[in-house]
Amino acid sequence: MIAAIVLDIEGTTSSLSHVRDHFFPYSRQRVSEWLRRSDEDISRIVEEVRAAVDRPAASLDEVAAVLREWIDADLKTAPLKSLQGLIWRAGFATGELVSHVYEDVPAALRAWRADGVDLHVFSSGSVLAQQLWFRHTQHGDLSELLSGHFDTVNAGPKREPGSYAAIGAAIDVPADRILFLSDTAAELDAARMAGWRAVQVIRPDDGTQPAAGHPSVAALDDVRLDDILPTPHPGGLK
Repeated sequence: MIAAIVLDIEGTTSSLSHVRDHFFPYSRQRVSEWLRRSDEDISRIVEEVRAAVDRPAASLDEVAAVLREWIDADLKTAPLKSLQGLIWRAGFATGELVSHVYEDVPAALRAWRADGVDLHVFSSGSVLAQQLWFRHTQHGDLSELLSGHFDTVNAGPKREPGSYAAIGAAIDVPADRILFLSDTAAELDAARMAGWRAVQVIRPDDGTQPAAGHPSVAALDDVRLDDILPTPHPGGLK
């Protein structure tokens, strides 16, 4: 019955600590330098930050300070995620950065694809950052296994049912044939409200708390697609 699987990244396919301990500091140290680059994307990001804090005349130093505060607070703002994607792309290109996926992930993705299941990603990180992440893992390039990427810009907030309805429409798969895998209870709830099936991934090293009302697994190879029950929200969004 499952025709498509949509995956979260942090806490699901990849360790939360790897992102926070390696990728956040890497981008934080380079914010000021990148904001001074003559680039259309950078100019847009600067204006988006100024608008977000309602300070249209903010200097580049002030914008950089705001972005560093957002990194420290792990805020899921679009301009921050866009800038991090650009910085991380440069880090991947030089070999300074390598992304992390759990050991069970490559085999699970390949098995699902072999069974004809389409795989997509929905993460607060930008589409660019997602694509780079799966292209530069410690297991090599896994990006060819993924059919599409969604973030808070092209889909919407991860805790809103409408975002999941939008993804379902974009991939043209009925809601009850989509499975969402995430570690976060509010995201799983939103997916279920949109009519999707949902399973929580609880990685022992991430300290994830069980989400009430959702089945759970400790690894992707524990997912049994034939055993996943339909959503209990038949009146959910389509």
